[in-house]
Amino acid sequence: MYVSLTPKQAKKLKDMAKKHSETESMVLRRILGGYLKYAEAKSLPYQLYKKISPIGMRVLFRTITIEQDRKLRELAERTGRKISELARETVSRF
Repeated sequence: MYVSLTPKQAKKLKDMAKKHSETESMVLRRILGGYLKYAEAKSLPYQLYKKISPIGMRVLFRTITIEQDRKLRELAERTGRKISELARETVSRF
């Protein structure tokens, strides 16, 4: 999965990975798992998230589970949001 994160979010993900002696992909999978459980429990709440220009973003390739990918795509379709948008929100909230 390719995710566009702001430099601040990319640093946060990198720092979390270093702190927990994990890869950034492992940390992203863990926080996405928590976010997806939260979204399911709250019946997929939707709040308009400010669109961010790709300028100033850092595009990262990180691996997530097939189930997380399926759920993210479903959530994106149901809310009309992009997967990267959901991933940015997830990293910011964690």
